[in-house]
Parts: sequence; C-alpha cells; structure tokens
Amino acid sequence: MSTLMDAKKAAAVKAPRDPRLDFFRGIAMFIILLAHTPGNTWTLWIPARFGFSDATEIFVFCSGMASALAFGAVFSNKSWWLGSARIAFRVWQVYWAHIGVFLVSALLMIAIDHYGLGPEGKEYAKWPSIIRLFTDTQDALLGLFTLTYIPGLFDILPMYLVILAMVPAVMGLHALGGRWAVFAAMGVTWAAAQLAGYARGADDIVDPTMLQAALIALGEPLQWMNFRGSPFNDSHTWFFNPFGWQLIFFTGFSFGMGWIPAPPVKLWLIALCAAILFLILPVAWVKLYAWMTGYLPETWGGAFLWDAREALRPIWWKSWQGLGRYVHFLALAYVAWVAVGPRGVRLSEGFEPAAPAGIWALRAAAAVALVTIPYAYIDEIKWLSPAIDNAILSVYPALYNQLGLAQIAHLIALIVLVWAAIGEEGRRWIARDMVVRSVPVIQKVGTQSLAVFLVSIVLSRFNGFLLDVIGRDVWTRAGVNLWGFAVLIATAYIVSWFKRQPWRTRPATAGAARETARDGEGAADPRGRPPIAAMRP
Repeated sequence: MSTLMDAKKAAAVKAPRDPRLDFFRGIAMFIILLAHTPGNTWTLWIPARFGFSDATEIFVFCSGMASALAFGAVFSNKSWWLGSARIAFRVWQVYWAHIGVFLVSALLMIAIDHYGLGPEGKEYAKWPSIIRLFTDTQDALLGLFTLTYIPGLFDILPMYLVILAMVPAVMGLHALGGRWAVFAAMGVTWAAAQLAGYARGADDIVDPTMLQAALIALGEPLQWMNFRGSPFNDSHTWFFNPFGWQLIFFTGFSFGMGWIPAPPVKLWLIALCAAILFLILPVAWVKLYAWMTGYLPETWGGAFLWDAREALRPIWWKSWQGLGRYVHFLALAYVAWVAVGPRGVRLSEGFEPAAPAGIWALRAAAAVALVTIPYAYIDEIKWLSPAIDNAILSVYPALYNQLGLAQIAHLIALIVLVWAAIGEEGRRWIARDMVVRSVPVIQKVGTQSLAVFLVSIVLSRFNGFLLDVIGRDVWTRAGVNLWGFAVLIATAYIVSWFKRQPWRTRPATAGAARETARDGEGAADPRGRPPIAAMRP
C-alpha cells in the first residue's frame, strides 16, 4: 500500500511542465542581461524600446505565477502557518542573494582597478552604485543590510522580497473573502502607491491644477509607501515600489492559483491587444523623437510626441507601475500567449514558415536596401575609405541627422530579401528546427531564474568592462553579448545539475519526481494538476 501511494504521489509530481512559463522567464533573463550591460546597442531592440512595459514585467509576472505553483500548495494542502514559514524561508534566501550580489559586484570593480585591467584613466570603483561603500562605508553597510541603501541595478530583489512577504496576507484574505477580496486589495494597494508616487513628484509641478493639488493632498499621507533608498539623500526612494508592482506579481499569482481563468482565444481580442500595442508604440518609442538623437525631426511630429509622452508620465512611469505599463504588458502577454499556441505547442513543434514576398515586393525591398546603404553602414564606410565618406556627406548633407528610420528600413528590406534567398528548406529550418532546438535551452534558463539573474547582474558589469577594453563596434558587441548568453545558459545547467543531487542514491521513480520538483519553482499547482493548468485555452 505504501509503495502504491508513493507511486501515485510521484506521478502527480511528474506531471509535465507547461513550457510557456519557463520559456518566457528565460527570455526575460536574456533581455535583462542586455539591458544592464553598459554601452550595449542591442538594447535598442529589446521590447522596452517599443512599449511601456519591459522585461521587468515579464520577470515579476512569471515570478508571481511560479510562486503560486511552488508555494500555493503548502497553503492549500498543509496550513497557513506552514505556507507562511515557506515564504519566510524564501524571503530569507532572496535577502542574502541581494546582499551577496551587491558585494560580489563591488569586489569585481575593485579587482579590475587593483590589478590595472581597465582602460587607462578609468576607475571602476567610482561606479555610482557602489562608490558610497568606500567613501561612507559605515552608513552604506548599515543601509545595505537594512534595505535603506538600494542603489541602481540592485533594486529588483528588494522589491521582490517585499512582495513575497505579502503572499501570506493575500492567502489569508482569500480564505476569508475569496478571490474578489484579493482583487480589491490589489487594486486599492496599487491606487495608493500611485497617489504616493504623485505626491513624491509634487515639487516638479510648478503650477498644479485643482485636480493635481487634490491628488497630491491624497498622496501625502501615503508617502510612507515610498521606501527610503539612500542614507545619503532624503529624496531618494526605492526605484521599484513594491506596493505598485504587486499588481503585476499577484496577477500572475492569481493565474497560477486558478483565481483568474484563461482568456478566450478570440479574433476581436487579438485585434484589440494588437491595436493597444500599435497605439502605444509612437509614444513609448523614445528613440523616435528623443532630443538631438531622435529619428523624427521636430517639424515632423517629434516635439508633439515628446510633449505627449511627458504629459502621460503617470501612465507609464516605472517606479510605481503605471496603468499604461500594466495594460501594455497584458496586451503583449496575450498576443505572445496566443502566438505560441495551445499549451505552448508551437514551442515544441515550431512554427509554419511564412511564404516569401512576391516579386514586386522583392524588387521594392532591393531598391530600399540599395538606396539606404549610405545610412546603414556609416562607420564601416568611414573606416574603409574617408574619401568615399566625404563624397557621401556632400550628397547627403544631413546624413548624421534622423538616421534611424532609414537604418530600420534597410534592416527590414534585408530581412525580406534574405528570407526569400534562403529557400524553402532554410525557412523551415529557422521556423521549426531552430525553434525546437533552442526552446529547451531557454526553458532551462527560466527554471533557474534566480541563480541566472544573480549571475547576470555581475556579468553585465564584467561585459561592460570587456567592451571598454576591446572597444565597441558591431562585432565586439555581438561577441560579448553572445558570450553573456552562453554564461547564463551554462549557469542554468550547472545549477540544475547540483539541484538534482546526483551523488545521492535513491529509487529511480522517487528520484525523478524530486528532480522535477527541484528543477525550478512551480512543479505542480495547489490542486495537484499539471503546472499552469489554469492557463490552458
């Protein structure tokens, strides 16, 4: 009887993992590394450049869902007290992970300076995020350990551990009032954080309107929500306000717990989400109209877009998770969720390759690619032949202004031409074979997201140092970024190997079950169903 019960438990634990959670969490890890690497032009192509939300939303949403799958069962099947103890243990782990990653990053900067590895004249220990550790050591250390010193780049984990600490309250609220009580608490807490954020920025409003004055007055008593982020600057607060960001976390948590059903796959809903993404794009894509470097001149609408973005600041601000960011993320998540198919089938089987463009479209693409060459390869032309560069400048006097749109047009034209040139076999390999082979690797990174994230913080600073030494061009950036991806992948596989504890001897069935449970958060949901069963279409 005991053997039969053990077999049933193992079968329940070994239920196949839904590929979507780990896949998107893994994607977020790669994007975060790119975004944190100094002087990395690859960041011009991450999702954050084309919309309000970014990889942080992906990370926090997926962490919420994973927390429901990993910890929710303890609350449901054991007790509230044991569930709270499990959460407290996780908070303890995240706390020391935060302390450790800060100290290791500081040690890296010190080592580069101590051994004279960096470029002449550059002192890495003067990086603003760590310099106070050396100039005001006592206050910095005390602030570091009390979470009142949260410098840039080290602000995600403190926010995450505070939100984790809210889980027992949410589970208790659900036990008392059900999911609607939880949703109400989420909304009220988020709204209070917005008011607190508005009050914090009151000094920037020169002549507030009656509405603005009322919002500031409502937010003043709530400023305690803006946690102090520096012992050296009274106005510095945590960049990620946990009371605002809990909305994203507990949305994912609610999906993982089954409190929110999966949305239907409807054409009108897909069109609505796509429209939201399209309408937000012009205001969110700062590179389109940024001062002095924008792709659009002021007379073409650049000034209008900039003013519109500034007027909408409370909608898209990141620190308090503005409503626009939340809506943008939900729209993007829905489109991505639909794109990978029911239960992520396209992640395991690949996609149907799109047909190449017609002959007239190919001719147009060839013409665009040819005409935009002077705009697309400025550095290369200048390096190969200064004379040709000067000749081009005489024909294109505004070459160094508003380059971006021409460069993007050149890139799109090349993609169209290359897609047609590689043939049916090549298109099938990219859309199917490459997807099928790469997805398991990305998922592995997603299953070990905390370890990978910690490594990525330190690695981003090291990669910035590498680029300082070898220079920044198309090839060096590509090499360093790909090296960074390889390190994250290796980290995920190494951590997974250690978690499996291969040195231990145990029955094959039970061992496989424990491996599944340990290979990341979210092995099974609180009701013993396969992970993310609530997300099935």
